[in-house]
Amino acid sequence: KYGRHYQKHKDFKSLSKAVDLMTNEITTQQVKKILGEPIDNGFDYRYLVDSTGSNNCNLGAVFTIDNQGKIKQKWVDEICE
Repeated sequence: KYGRHYQKHKDFKSLSKAVDLMTNEITTQQVKKILGEPIDNGFDYRYLVDSTGSNNCNLGAVFTIDNQGKIKQKWVDEICE
């Protein structure tokens, strides 16, 4: 439900809730099914929203992927680099 809402509206609230509900064992295929196609950097997947946080950085979710293609870590916050 939250993933579909995020795909349609690209809002932080539904993205955050969808990621919070994902288990630590979720696969990259399942993430794509729930949230849609990510920005794929090879070592992580990113999903952004159309707003910025208090540090003026994009808000979004990051899924860090290991060498075997499994998700090691997931988080939702400002993405400042």
